[in-house]
Amino acid sequence: MADVILKDVNKVYPNGFHAVYDFNIHINHGDFIVLAGPSGCGKSTTLRMIAGLEEISSGDLIINGKRCNDLAPRDRDIAMVFQNYALYGHMTVYHNMAFSLLIRKIDSDEIHRRVMAAAEILGLVPYLNRKPKQLSGGQRQRVAVGRSIVRNPAVFLFDEPLSNLDAKLRGSMRKELSILHQKLNATFIYVTHDQIEALTLATRIVVMKDGYVQQIDTPKNMFDNPRNLFVAGFIGTPPMNFYHGTVESDGCFHFFDGPKVKIADAKFAELKDLGYVGKEVVMASRPDYTYMDDAHLAEYSEAVVEMDIDTSEMLGSYFLVYGTLANQTVISKVLSSAKVDLSRPKASLAFDMERVHFFDKETEMRITKEEI
Repeated sequence: MADVILKDVNKVYPNGFHAVYDFNIHINHGDFIVLAGPSGCGKSTTLRMIAGLEEISSGDLIINGKRCNDLAPRDRDIAMVFQNYALYGHMTVYHNMAFSLLIRKIDSDEIHRRVMAAAEILGLVPYLNRKPKQLSGGQRQRVAVGRSIVRNPAVFLFDEPLSNLDAKLRGSMRKELSILHQKLNATFIYVTHDQIEALTLATRIVVMKDGYVQQIDTPKNMFDNPRNLFVAGFIGTPPMNFYHGTVESDGCFHFFDGPKVKIADAKFAELKDLGYVGKEVVMASRPDYTYMDDAHLAEYSEAVVEMDIDTSEMLGSYFLVYGTLANQTVISKVLSSAKVDLSRPKASLAFDMERVHFFDKETEMRITKEEI
């Protein structure tokens, strides 16, 4: 069983730069944890501290009940897969996978058993006698993963392993990693800036910004209930629409220099109880829940506004419609089967007000009575 605990972990470099602030998480055996966020947010630094490649400035790293702050990387029972694969070009696939076991003086029969077992899992048996230059990018990545599997580590660490692959291959490798995680029943900690990878792979996502953890949650709950404006804008493709306006006493949200829409009763009661009537807030709505077809315009008639259509993109089963509403950008996701005339300069837009969120303008936190 491979539990990993980070308790009040900080990273401060000699020049005074504070890269990671008070990182806390309990990772259970078998979790697939994804550290996500933009470049420079501290996610790779956190992974490298777990690996022992960066010193922990303060706090505790505990793996399988053992404090590992001062242990060398090889003594932490972890294996790391890097972005650039780090394969030995002069060695065959077989010897790349076997090398770490050879230097540990593992019995040759056991090495062969482990390499063949990993090659079978990863579909690499036909390529064992090839060298890395004879492989595709996806095959090289599988070799790098296989080199980790043969060590039977307690924890697998992945540092943006798919970022060098093209879009189609990334999709294929995401599926392979998910299946591999299930087969191995192992603990995976994975770093990416790609929120699609985070949503599709993780059992829990850790979103970071400027060294701080913003939210730790399941993909579904993070998508449905973002803790703050940053998470709301980071998770989801296309991103959430944000609108500035005020909460009116008549139960409406008033867009600045624009129209009003009626807030759902339960949400308005919450806003009222928390003292937001008459105050400026940010309303957030996912493009998936903004509608332009006649059926939804009728269903959400109390939340219909006029928007200027700027452009649209056809993406197979749906269109992304870009427009302007009260001098604020809006994106709507419209099914191709919906009868919507996108050639007009203006169109009606309806919000599902049960699915919108309201955020405090100053703190940028989601307004809710629930504990977040």
